[in-house]
Amino acid sequence: MSAYIHHNKLNNNPEKSYESIAIDKKQGCKNLIQSILYVKNTPVIFDKTKISQKIGYVISGKIKIKYEGVYLNQTINKTFTLGAGTSFLIPERTKSTLDNIDNNYSMILLVKSPQDEFAKLKKAKIDNFNAKFLIVNKDDQQNLPAGEDRYFKLMIDPYFGSKYVTQFLGYIKKIKAPFHDHTYDEVIYILEGEGIIHHNNSKTQIKKGSSVYLPPGTIHRLENKNKDIELQLLGVFCPAGSPADKDEK
Repeated sequence: MSAYIHHNKLNNNPEKSYESIAIDKKQGCKNLIQSILYVKNTPVIFDKTKISQKIGYVISGKIKIKYEGVYLNQTINKTFTLGAGTSFLIPERTKSTLDNIDNNYSMILLVKSPQDEFAKLKKAKIDNFNAKFLIVNKDDQQNLPAGEDRYFKLMIDPYFGSKYVTQFLGYIKKIKAPFHDHTYDEVIYILEGEGIIHHNNSKTQIKKGSSVYLPPGTIHRLENKNKDIELQLLGVFCPAGSPADKDEK
């Protein structure tokens, strides 16, 4: 199956709160739904699910998120204030309410897994979970090497209570990443910069706001085309694991 690349038309002046789906099963992605959530003058409420979890990342703005529910035998009744660069987990059986507290609006990159409530996916083992771990800021995460002129930061993963996915921030400075593939489904969102994604025998331009779906086994690499700006991406893959796990070609 080929990679899917979509250039989202970002809304810089939303009139209301809404969600725009970028990648789901229509593009061949069976385990993940990637969407852009705009939160403005009305709260966004996610009711309890039986199985599915949601992973979010605040791209811009500022929100308040309120949790109500029980997860891993812990009662969760907490409210957090989140600014840009912060990730959060919404577990199953937990109701969450997102309110915009920015002067204008807030934009969030959201990934849901599994797509369907009856889906059975490989679950990660979660140890020593604490409700405060629902939230993580990128400034608190260390840079981890991913090769020459490339590094990443782990965000929401099993340490933070995620059963099905790992979310990470990736940074590419000047050069191309080597060709490689993964055994997992991966969805990517370009946060900053511009470049090219080489996939199988094709190549496609990517820029801020682009969404990418890479099916398992897709040979690919990302190339930064602007030497003055790091190519920054937000990646989520399923099942959970390490972004460093890859088969270089």
